[in-house]
Amino acid sequence: MHAFILRNSSGNSDNVEVPDGPSEHPPMSGQSIRDRIRGLGWWRFAAGMVAGAAGLGVTFVLRLLGLGVFLPEVAVDFVVGRIPGSVEAIFIQTMGEGAKVLGLATALAIFLILSGAYAMPFRWLQRRVRRRWVLILACATGYAIAVLFVILPILGAGFFGSETSAGAGFATFSQVLAGWTYASVLNYLLVDFAARYPQGFRPSRREFLAGLGILVATVAIAVAGFGSLLASRTARLTYATIASLFAHEETPNEEFYVVTKNVIDPDVDATSWRLTVDGLVEQPRVYSLADLEALATSSEFVTLECISNQVGGNLMSTAEWTGIRLADLIAASTPRPTADWVAFACADGYTVGIPLSRAMAGSTLLALRMKGLPLPRAHGAPARIVVAGLYGMFHAKWVERISLVEGEFLGFWQQKGWSNRGDIRTTAIITTPLPDSVVEGLSEIGGVAFAGARGISRVEVSTDGGTTWSAATLKAPALSESTWVVWTYAWAPPSSGAYRIVARAYDLGGVMQEPARSAPFPNGASGYDAITLLVR
Repeated sequence: MHAFILRNSSGNSDNVEVPDGPSEHPPMSGQSIRDRIRGLGWWRFAAGMVAGAAGLGVTFVLRLLGLGVFLPEVAVDFVVGRIPGSVEAIFIQTMGEGAKVLGLATALAIFLILSGAYAMPFRWLQRRVRRRWVLILACATGYAIAVLFVILPILGAGFFGSETSAGAGFATFSQVLAGWTYASVLNYLLVDFAARYPQGFRPSRREFLAGLGILVATVAIAVAGFGSLLASRTARLTYATIASLFAHEETPNEEFYVVTKNVIDPDVDATSWRLTVDGLVEQPRVYSLADLEALATSSEFVTLECISNQVGGNLMSTAEWTGIRLADLIAASTPRPTADWVAFACADGYTVGIPLSRAMAGSTLLALRMKGLPLPRAHGAPARIVVAGLYGMFHAKWVERISLVEGEFLGFWQQKGWSNRGDIRTTAIITTPLPDSVVEGLSEIGGVAFAGARGISRVEVSTDGGTTWSAATLKAPALSESTWVVWTYAWAPPSSGAYRIVARAYDLGGVMQEPARSAPFPNGASGYDAITLLVR
């Protein structure tokens, strides 16, 4: 119990005795374990965590609106940017998008713990500050100073968040508002709420059970969501029937795979967006979306595959992309003779580069549309790069700058050890029937084969684990030489039992895919895809 001055409506001061939560030294005699727990200082820490959650919630909303920074996101970006690619690949392969969620949850927990620790000196400060608004201001100021001058610089975001996409102004605004929210909620919990429960908050049985139920439900939802992320990431590319396989030769936009380094992807305003072409060029240019849409366009069917895709994995999709040939944009700026690489910089801070010879290929696009529709946000709206034959990390999304440079350019993933060549490895995937299916009589096996921009000339299937091979039937014509090819194989099992089905592909040059299994890091996965079928 301590004195605290409150102002009444007439402006007079009232010297009020306000308990600082439950007594920290309750009598020991006859005291239950629950009472002893209530007597500890945990409640200040808990109040700080609740207040911290409120402050972070405010910044999360502002971040979604593009008006601030969200500390857990900044922390995840900082850590991800410094983990070696070989270590990161383990998390990607085992957890996929779940690794990002785990990182975000860990960062969130750390910031909540820090918020709880920051609340511990509240009682000491409360005894020395007699005016409530001064107390709130002091707490809020300390919070904002700690974030803007210590935490953000440590996380590589600069003082005042100057290195974030939000900029120093919005970053400062969001953290000052978060500090004020934190201090206000903390003050309410440790002054007003504590005054209502001088002996400590004692929930009724109904309140306790309701709170427990909410906690259990929250944990269950979190576990289920995390599990679904793991399942989706490690899933095979499958179709229930041959008809479904053919229907998905071109992937629906809503089913097209998405991989991103971001916790929150950028939401680029197409009206104010500009594309800059500069570097080793004679005539740097800046384009608006309207400028680009007025130029001649071209369409290309291209299959994209993530370099972290496992053999048989579902991180591979096909679409028709429409946009401006990158060669035309580069030629309009007149490259200098010394330029031999093209670097892309994106709205989310992502960077990647490709050789100038790749950029000048006729199939390389600055894509504005996907299957005839404006690019979805998840696929890089308003503009992205599509470069046939290279893994997905080279198809820069939300691109804002195209710079011609001299010498090899190492982008975001390449600085972490991933391949800077990026040629897609030849692969054949068995998509139908589903693994471990039970079949009887004449059965049709099917799938897709892909060799980047090298095309597919042949697919072979083995029904005895790779001892003998037979040619599959390829769908002709393919959408393009830069897409996967659908293949089928009619199979009459000689007898009942378990059969190991294996597939392999050859590119248009007659080169067979690599049979040896290798992990995705650093050059992409290799090896034959295989499933087991049970014959009655």
